Amino acid sequence: MTEDHRNDRKPQSTQAPDGVDRRAFMKGVATATAVGGLLGPGAALAGNGNGNGNGQKQGWLPKGLQAPPSINGNQSGEAYWAKVRKAFELGNDYIHMNTGTTGSLPAFALGNLGTYNLYKSQDPKDWEDNLNTDYPDLFPLGQSLFGQSALAARQQQVAAAYNAGDPSEVVLSYNTTDGCNLIFAGTPWQPGDRIVTTSFEHPALTGPMAWAAASRGVEVVTIDMGQISPFTAGITVQDVLDLFEPALAAPLPAGAKQYLAISDIFYKNGLRLPVEDLCALARAHGAYSIVDTAHGFGMLPIDFQSYGADFVSGAGHKWLCGGPGTGILYIRNTGGNLPPFDLGNFFLYAFLAPGDIANRQYDPSTWVQLRGENNRPALYAMTDALAFWEQIGIDAIYQRGVELGNYLKHKIDAQWPGSLWVEPRPAYSPFATALTSFNPFVGRDDAASYGDLRAAISSVADALAAEDPKVYIRFVTWPSSTAASSDDRVGFRVSTHGVYNSYDEVDYVFDRLVYAVQQTGLPTI
Repeated sequence: MTEDHRNDRKPQSTQAPDGVDRRAFMKGVATATAVGGLLGPGAALAGNGNGNGNGQKQGWLPKGLQAPPSINGNQSGEAYWAKVRKAFELGNDYIHMNTGTTGSLPAFALGNLGTYNLYKSQDPKDWEDNLNTDYPDLFPLGQSLFGQSALAARQQQVAAAYNAGDPSEVVLSYNTTDGCNLIFAGTPWQPGDRIVTTSFEHPALTGPMAWAAASRGVEVVTIDMGQISPFTAGITVQDVLDLFEPALAAPLPAGAKQYLAISDIFYKNGLRLPVEDLCALARAHGAYSIVDTAHGFGMLPIDFQSYGADFVSGAGHKWLCGGPGTGILYIRNTGGNLPPFDLGNFFLYAFLAPGDIANRQYDPSTWVQLRGENNRPALYAMTDALAFWEQIGIDAIYQRGVELGNYLKHKIDAQWPGSLWVEPRPAYSPFATALTSFNPFVGRDDAASYGDLRAAISSVADALAAEDPKVYIRFVTWPSSTAASSDDRVGFRVSTHGVYNSYDEVDYVFDRLVYAVQQTGLPTI
């Protein structure tokens, strides 16, 4: 959409004391007082009279489970998405554009989380059965190896939402790193095995790969993604496949296994890799595939079967807004040529016969899931958030997030031509995501400037976070090549989430970015 087409969506502005035009996203005094209160949390829960005998006031505990809010209207209009925004506890004085680090749990799921913990505290033995009795529609049970289980019902929900071949392939994990650790711990690595990866991976993958190399003699081959950076509109899927083909085609020692280990979306620059094509290329060379999708769940319309990956590990607390300590792990357990995997959970060797483990005579949703006490209330709240996403439409959320990101990218490119690391691309086209990374300063490729640029970009992010409204973005380092291990390039990264960001917020954040960048005094592109 053109700039003019957005003008009628801009809120009225007020004049800030520093003379800079700012939008007035302010809470009412009465609302702020009601929410914040005048007492600390301990004092707020204690008191005399109307209590339960333990100094706690009645009425402070959650009242019960809630269904996802029903949002009516035309999704092509801003009024619809403004209603979606109201489902979150984010205030009007807070612009959250760092979902790539952590999201915001929807208010109804936050209440449900309290209810789950309340029931668990009141009856640690039968709390899930009690919830099913009181809320059979909102808290279903599913069939598991050990009988009816609320956890199994949530695994079935995730399997349906992301098209797993079978619910047995879904493990509710704690985060992306937790899932990657389970994958690597459960894979029977041998000397001579090979992992093909990229130079832009997160430590959730680079750490386990370094362990496999150091302790198991695995060869790690790193593809230098800096060869085709920045990712302009001319880059094609075939260009990316051509980078990986020679490494995957190289001969292996007799009996050795090969793996492709990549991110679905690079956390540094927001680029999405063509995962389906890369996994197909890996299979063509007899390789298994491991996908880190820390930014996928909640942003992308992921399809496990279409991906063709053997393992997928992702976060629930980021774009899915599922709350801290939540994630999703997919372990392919259907089809042919299953990846060798012996649980990744040493605790379970006390329960399963070694032969059953070696022959994959188990299902991951039960035995990998069973690794001590799960924080099931948090995992259930995450799948409540997923239910809200499904009600809105996972595809609609993805498309809106990308469109917001492209709107920002066009503004950045007009202000600082050539500063983007990934150019705008329409939703569903290769490489498109709702992340925007850029560096507007002169010298971003000059090693002598890295220190000054890092300090400047950090100061801009801090300045935005200190304003009213508070703007939350982040910066990322940007290694350009595997050969430059000490490379410390840096840039901004902005997340535009379809569920709670808007075009007005993009306009505001961009204007503040321009001002804050100018205040650094450093030359820009």
